Amino acid sequence: MRVWTGDLAREHDMVVVGAGAIGLTAALVAADAGARVAVLEKAPYLGGTSAVSGGMFWIPMNTRMAALGLTDDREDALRYLRAVTAGRTADDVLAALVDRGPEMLDFLERRAGLRMAPMDNFPDYHPEWDGAHPGGRSLDPELYDITQMGELAGSLRPDLRLPFTMREYEEWRIFTRFPTEMLERRAAAGLVARGRALVAPLVAACSDAGVTLVTGCAAQRLVVEDEAVAGVVTAAGDRVPARAVVLACGGFEWSPEMVDNFLSGPVHGSCSPPHNTGDGIRMAAKAGVGLGSMREAWWGPMVLVPGDETDGAQTGTLLRFERTGPHTVIVNRNGRRFVNEAHNYNDMTKAFHLFDPGAYDFANLPAYLIFDERHLREYGFLSHRAGLPTPSWIRTAPTVAELAAQLEIDPAGLTETLDRFNEHARNGVDPDFNRGASAYDRYWGDQHAPHPALGPVETPPFYAVEVVSGVIGTKGGIVTDGEGRALDTFGDPVPGLYAAGNTTAHLMGPGYPGAGATLGPGSTMAYAAGLAAVAQLGLRPLTT
Repeated sequence: MRVWTGDLAREHDMVVVGAGAIGLTAALVAADAGARVAVLEKAPYLGGTSAVSGGMFWIPMNTRMAALGLTDDREDALRYLRAVTAGRTADDVLAALVDRGPEMLDFLERRAGLRMAPMDNFPDYHPEWDGAHPGGRSLDPELYDITQMGELAGSLRPDLRLPFTMREYEEWRIFTRFPTEMLERRAAAGLVARGRALVAPLVAACSDAGVTLVTGCAAQRLVVEDEAVAGVVTAAGDRVPARAVVLACGGFEWSPEMVDNFLSGPVHGSCSPPHNTGDGIRMAAKAGVGLGSMREAWWGPMVLVPGDETDGAQTGTLLRFERTGPHTVIVNRNGRRFVNEAHNYNDMTKAFHLFDPGAYDFANLPAYLIFDERHLREYGFLSHRAGLPTPSWIRTAPTVAELAAQLEIDPAGLTETLDRFNEHARNGVDPDFNRGASAYDRYWGDQHAPHPALGPVETPPFYAVEVVSGVIGTKGGIVTDGEGRALDTFGDPVPGLYAAGNTTAHLMGPGYPGAGATLGPGSTMAYAAGLAAVAQLGLRPLTT
């Protein structure tokens, strides 16, 4: 255990479990009102999954849109959210998200100096749906200089990726076209981007507000007295009393038992740190809290690259351009396509979970992404570049039939699939799965290609990687109301207990409205939870 700021032994009004952006937001709201707050983080670093994420917020009606000449409409946002959540999230909770989101964003800018810029060309994930927006609801953190944090910079979870903003990604698009030397100079100067640029100012602001920040300290039990939550007990057996507890310690994607028992499909990889083992959910369940959406996750197609580890655990790499750009397809063991490869990662991964009752197995697993030499030459593939020795995790062969034999998939099926795909891809159409028809598909493609999301797979040699069913995180857990209060199995608030983020039955339900929909709504509910806890403590918020 390491105490970075404050004193864990002193009395605290609030304990926050989890030091990602969501937990830090709740802590800052309470500390801003004068509450004595402690944040307990299980991992050896602050920042949680947020620190290694894209760091984006999805916030409808945000005030930053006006600077780009963009407008939004509350009823449009609500209609879109009702569709995305399939009617499974209460209207009052969705209204709280839409109404409180801009307020949360403004608070973090005033109190933490967090600067977020809207992505004017980044469409919602279902841009053709009623109420969707063509850009502006997803916001990107500005670069942040962590050298100003002094020794506290060492508390942040590391991220070996180069520091570019998502707005710069929009401009450069293809990793082989990035100004690598300039980005390396940024990193050497202490500039961070995306997830770390989101978390760092929140850590600094919490420190300035007197929040006790602790790493290597897992919470294991809730203290319940007179039917109210009154603190936590750590894994070391220490009791940390408090009049309010906020659970924001992630989901359960790293708990094999919970994954097997609850999720609707298999999890073969995750890009989150390996500390999200459902601790907060189990603690709350023991205290009688209601659980919901336990089958849901933030799904994503991933590749397991040997040596890519976080805190000693093999982590997955989310496929983006590698599957949406030209000259790629994804096929199953029969060599057949089964999904629009360029669809948003959450929804397209669900196609991997189709169950074949005859074979008593998943029909689309294992799955393989097939690409050709032209794709590799023009774009590279993750860390691999044309002209370099092919790494062991990428299969290669001079012909399609030989590649199919290596993968032990049906060669006739793969050949037939590619013949049909290539014929249509040359004309920029996909009659089978409509790849490239959506503005979202085209956004993630090559803007300089004749068809951004489509191109034939025909230039030998050919390559393949196994694509696994992965998760960014799970999103089932504690049921909360629009104020972030944990509800018991009868729908009544549990006194003293609040929750937000992936520890909860996430208000996005089965869907994913747009980039930043994990962190934006999660931080909004953490903001609401902080305000509700402040009211419970009899304090008055200062700068909201």
